[in-house]
Amino acid sequence: TDYFFQDQLYWAVFSEYVQTHVVNNDRTVEFFVEATRSRVGKSLHPKYGMLQMILEPYLRGSVYDIVIVPVSMNYDKILEEKLYAYELLGFPKPKESTGGLLKAREILNNTHGSCFLTFGDPISVRDHFGVSLHRNTFVCQPDSQFVLDNQAKVEIKKFAHHVVEIHNKNAVITVWSVACMVILQTFDRDDQATLTYSTIYSGVEDLITLLNQLGTVVNIQGNLDKNLRYYLSMHADLFEPFDCSAQDFQLKFIDFPVAHQKQGVPIKVMERAVSRLILTTYSNGMIHAVDSEGIICAILRNNGVSSLTKVREEFCWLHNLMKREFVTIPGELPQLFEKTLRILTSSEILVKDSDDVIRILDEKKVEILSKLVLPYFYNIEVAFAVFSPKKPMVSDLTEMVGTVQKNISDAYQNRLPNTRLSFLSTEPIKNAFAALSDLGIFEKSCSGMRTNFAKLHEIKARLANFTKSTISSKL
Repeated sequence: TDYFFQDQLYWAVFSEYVQTHVVNNDRTVEFFVEATRSRVGKSLHPKYGMLQMILEPYLRGSVYDIVIVPVSMNYDKILEEKLYAYELLGFPKPKESTGGLLKAREILNNTHGSCFLTFGDPISVRDHFGVSLHRNTFVCQPDSQFVLDNQAKVEIKKFAHHVVEIHNKNAVITVWSVACMVILQTFDRDDQATLTYSTIYSGVEDLITLLNQLGTVVNIQGNLDKNLRYYLSMHADLFEPFDCSAQDFQLKFIDFPVAHQKQGVPIKVMERAVSRLILTTYSNGMIHAVDSEGIICAILRNNGVSSLTKVREEFCWLHNLMKREFVTIPGELPQLFEKTLRILTSSEILVKDSDDVIRILDEKKVEILSKLVLPYFYNIEVAFAVFSPKKPMVSDLTEMVGTVQKNISDAYQNRLPNTRLSFLSTEPIKNAFAALSDLGIFEKSCSGMRTNFAKLHEIKARLANFTKSTISSKL
């Protein structure tokens, strides 16, 4: 990826190679719209360079049309789940070696269940853009001077997000994804809790019922009991030995070894965090189905507002803040709000009065939906807290990641509320920093970046009004 931005010759050669395939139509071009594989179990914020490269022959008039086929991929068990967890904690990816290849043979002997591939409806680029992107502006440009105007860039960006939206819509939500969410919420109450099959089953059953009420389908192969036991057996390497055939049994997660301590985070904390990150990766597979619903419910529970206008305003602000966690289409948040509100009202969870006041009908379900999304906000809140007036200049944001991890570790060891070990993941921390950059918090100078603390305080105060969290003030 670095070559694309640093080496113009590399970019030019690669572009010509890809576009030759598109123009000659001799084979399908497959690529990740996020520019990489997701290591966090959910769709990432898309990158636009590759998509723009693919669309360029159409815009130049070299081809009549291009057909895009979105493909969603989901797995019962991710082959590299532990490796991803270590990477997210900040440990470098192991170098490839002959010994590693031989070890991989052992892994391949294990059961990994099914891989779900869902092919979306083909999208004609010509039909999709219609009059919103006129290519007559570009066909006369010389190759050496081909430049997209701002409107074209906006439309291509929206298209990339539209593709991600289709990926999420077509994603298969498994029982294991729901079970991991239930387990994480149990650990929210007590991270040392002993889990039993019966309590997990009950929680999964309730959450699936709620998801079905919202119009979301969970893939259950056979009956729920059989399917849940199937996934627990498949993921038995996360637990101490248990008898899956027993009517009820206890489940205790094991701690995975780490190579060394990281910047003030004890090894014991890191070892326990590995399993929590694996759980989060799988639970992320269902969050796209409830993120917007959860945000609206949390606003009504925590913000003390109920007018349609105020709720919509907070919804759009919060979603924009979290655009790298919950991918949406730019410029279409008001429409998403209306769509989500219709789902919640038709499910009889909320009701909108004639005077445009939103009221809660089902307190329990509103609470459940709120608790599904709030941890994502707690996570970025901890990241925001790392910036202090005592150190107004920051040379590099990546240097701050380790400090955030230490703060999270300290909060966990001090048993502060709303703290998950999965918050140690570097991905959401970097997303939080990117969100602050988007909001203009950092002012670049020759000596680094200066933090605008007045603006940062406004953001943190508005976010705290939503989360009702006391984490950041105690760090």
